[in-house]
Amino acid sequence: MFIDPAALEPAARYRLMISAIVPRPIAWVGTNDGTGDSTGDNLAPFSYFMGVSSDPPLLAISVARASWPRGQERAGSPPLKHTARNILATGFFSVSIPSQSDLQAMHATSAPWGGSEFEAVGIPRAAGVSVAAPRPAMAAFTFECRLHQAIDLGSTHLFVGLVVGMIAGDDVVVDGRVDLARLAPVARLGGDDYGRVDLACSIPRARAGG
Repeated sequence: MFIDPAALEPAARYRLMISAIVPRPIAWVGTNDGTGDSTGDNLAPFSYFMGVSSDPPLLAISVARASWPRGQERAGSPPLKHTARNILATGFFSVSIPSQSDLQAMHATSAPWGGSEFEAVGIPRAAGVSVAAPRPAMAAFTFECRLHQAIDLGSTHLFVGLVVGMIAGDDVVVDGRVDLARLAPVARLGGDDYGRVDLACSIPRARAGG
C-alpha cells in the first residue's frame, strides 16, 4: 500500500511513524532552569534521539512542544516543554542512557509533574561535572552536552549538543567500548511498548573484493 502522510491527521501520522521507527534509543535528559537551585532541575525521556558525529562529538534530540490543556486550545504555537525552555536558557543538558533497572523511574518522568521530576519520582540526582545540568545518579552512562545548535521546526525543536564530558559506571566501559550486558539499555517502541536490548549478533565488517 502507499500511504500519503499529508492525508493523515498529525496524531495518526505520529502513531504510524513511532510504530515503524523502532527500536529507538532513549535520551533521559537532565536540565536546570538557570536558577542553579535544585528545585529548577528537570528530567524527562525523549526517543527521537541519535548520534550525529564523533569528530566533533555531537548528538541530537528532538523535543516536541507541549499540548494545550484540553478546553484551553488557542491560536499560535503551544508552549515549550521545560526541557526545551531550559536548554535554550542555559545552553546545557545531560543525556543518560536508561538501563532496564531504570525503566519504571524513567517512564514516570514522562508525566508532567509541574516540579522537579527528581523529587516527584524520588530519583537520586548528581550534579554535572562539566555542565550545569543534573543527571540521575544511578545512570550507567551519561553524556554531558553544551548546546551546539537549536533548530525551531515549529511543532518541535531539534537540539544538537556538543559532548563535553562522559560519565560511566566503573564496570560499564571495557576495552574502550560500552559493554552491552552491563549497560542493559531499553528502547522505545510504538504505543505503550518498550523493548530490552540484551541480545546481539556479531557480523564481521563487509570488505569489497573479499
